[in-house]
Amino acid sequence: MRHALSILLVLVTFSVHAADLSQLMQQVKANPQGQLDTQLKHPAKTAEEHFLLAYSHYVLKNKEAALEFSNKAMTLEPDAELAGRILLMQALSYGVFYRDTAMAIEKLKLAEAILPEQDTTAIRSLRMDILESFAQAYNQQGNVELAMKAATQSLTLATQAADKQRQLNSMIMLGRLHLQNNNLSKAYQYFKSSLPLASEMGDQQAIASISMRLGMAYQKLEQHELALQYFNEAARLYQQLNSLSAQVNALINSGDSQLVLKQLDNAKTTYNKALKLAVESEDPYMLISAYVSLSELALEQVDLDQSEQLLTKAHQLASQLSAQSIKAETALFLANVFIKKQNYSAAKIMLDEAAPEPDKLAAFLKRKHLALSAELAALEQQWQQAYQLEKTANQMEVAELNDTSKLQLDNLQSSLELQLQQEKQQELHFSQQTQLKYWLRISLVLLTIAVLTLLLLLSKQKKNRSGPLVQMPQWRSFTELLLHHHRTKTQGHLLLVMPQQTPALLNKGIQQVSTDLEGFRLILDQSLFWVEQDQEFWLYCASEQQAVELQHQLVQSLPEDYQAHSAVLPLHALLSERICEQDLDALRELVWYSLYLAEQQGLKGALHLGYQCHQSRPCAWQAEQLRQDLFNAISLGLLEVQANGVSLSAKLQSQLAHI
Repeated sequence: MRHALSILLVLVTFSVHAADLSQLMQQVKANPQGQLDTQLKHPAKTAEEHFLLAYSHYVLKNKEAALEFSNKAMTLEPDAELAGRILLMQALSYGVFYRDTAMAIEKLKLAEAILPEQDTTAIRSLRMDILESFAQAYNQQGNVELAMKAATQSLTLATQAADKQRQLNSMIMLGRLHLQNNNLSKAYQYFKSSLPLASEMGDQQAIASISMRLGMAYQKLEQHELALQYFNEAARLYQQLNSLSAQVNALINSGDSQLVLKQLDNAKTTYNKALKLAVESEDPYMLISAYVSLSELALEQVDLDQSEQLLTKAHQLASQLSAQSIKAETALFLANVFIKKQNYSAAKIMLDEAAPEPDKLAAFLKRKHLALSAELAALEQQWQQAYQLEKTANQMEVAELNDTSKLQLDNLQSSLELQLQQEKQQELHFSQQTQLKYWLRISLVLLTIAVLTLLLLLSKQKKNRSGPLVQMPQWRSFTELLLHHHRTKTQGHLLLVMPQQTPALLNKGIQQVSTDLEGFRLILDQSLFWVEQDQEFWLYCASEQQAVELQHQLVQSLPEDYQAHSAVLPLHALLSERICEQDLDALRELVWYSLYLAEQQGLKGALHLGYQCHQSRPCAWQAEQLRQDLFNAISLGLLEVQANGVSLSAKLQSQLAHI
């Protein structure tokens, strides 16, 4: 009986802690600068405090600082729920700020993998947030099937939990996905269900999103006057919400409808406004859309060269992203221009690049691919092939645009207008609900404080037990962050310090070693970021001077009975500009091989290693026989290794000369 009660208390403690974390995040979101000001007076120490700093920077769109503090939080053994929140925030940072969808998905997979099985409110909320992000990321990659699966799972959980906000988000996402696939009937059902909920909650962002998708739906049905009304409404709402990328998207869609209606001057003005905002937002996806739309305008004005130039920019930018559907779409636009310029070989290349496997394309891209392939076959007088391709494309178009969808969209238009008219009355009702919720929250906070006071000891025990869950990703998180800095900081250097803790642990014990390293650890944060890996401390510094100064401070901070090896590594000289995580893994092998050479050449005691490259990237860091490659690079004079001022390379070359 006592054992069962203990389990119950632990679960209650976990739920209370998670609720506190969610509440703290809301406070930080409301006043992110306040959290940063607090940091100046009381520096962060715990994983939770570092995460809240990271979240403050995320809200303020300080992307590098958000990743730095979140990586530091991960090194401080957070519990499973906090670790999941950290990884989710990192995924959002990579997806939103860096547009690195592949990295975002990897972070989401890791976040999902470490979630405990307890079905608490906080864990359900976190799981729904992760699923929503999965849906967004897979949609960016063009993997509609996985995106729909994640959005459907999120909607199921939100419905079970009666979580209206997440229900709304999931329904809008599913509507968007069905709209992209031209399944207007299902898109209508989701928008119809989400619209009253958005109005009830006073969610202007959601109403703007629904208006945008309605415009897209009418655009697909070639009712461009109606589409323009919804796009203009969406652009107005997004401007009020200061949502720059979404405003660009609404403007581009408006321009597309103006172009179809032959309002060329209006379309040009709208596109140029969108392009200006896209540049300001630094959003590559919106920049691609602006280039594509301006190329369509140039095509309408029979300026094929201008159209090709704009599309080439768009396609090059799309090729740098991990969104295959966008890359395929820009390739198809380019194929169309090449066909019109009678450059059939280039058109074929673009069609092949757009769809190595045409059947895996989204429906609207597949239809466009078929139509262009049919046109190209006809121009090359391959009549039978052209006929079959054109027939299949027409069948798809007829299936997509049916009368039932049009009728449903007309009904949806009436529903939206009615909801917007009722919005003012509902705002009053919503305000009353908000006041009631405010007093309920105060009551819950008081209750939470009481429960926390009773269960504080168990909470600490639970945190200690859940820490090891996130030990493994520390080095990988460090290398991921280093990759982003390496592209912009040409003077960046790595500093490695190895305090040789094992002999001290045997002689003194864990508690004394921890005391010995207190001063050492305080200095670590002078670097941009750092990680502890197998008793090795790796620090990233902005310059060689900073690395050398930190090396001296760290070694001097250790008691005399610690034999501390250290190394300063010039990253750009060793690895060149374009590197990957495996290259950074190989640097650990370089250090250990250097220590081996020093031992072979009779050097004892603490070693300070230094490196000088006489050729950029002196060896193949990902070679299967890496030590052999290192041996070759050192013996050929491409890489010089020094230990305590003694050239290990010169000694090795001298030994080889006498063989």
